Amino acid sequence: MATVYLPSSLRRYVDQRSTIAVPGETVSAVLTNLAATAQGLHCHLFAADKLRSFVFVSKNGQDIRLLNGLETPVESGDQIRILSSIAGG
Repeated sequence: MATVYLPSSLRRYVDQRSTIAVPGETVSAVLTNLAATAQGLHCHLFAADKLRSFVFVSKNGQDIRLLNGLETPVESGDQIRILSSIAGG
């Protein structure tokens, strides 16, 4: 299982936890499994089954966009960090 680190803005969907262990063989599978267990989270991460443009995801400190995107392989012990940008004016 990978450890997913969540920003404070998404913790309300996982009982205020900052980290959660989630199974999956790819980043896509990990995020999909996370969203399946946290009602309401899917729409904050995905739009039409694609990662929203303002959601940044890294695996072990590397931007997944520089790896294989959502198809980046995940192994047990990997760290997946989700950062969502905040906009306003």
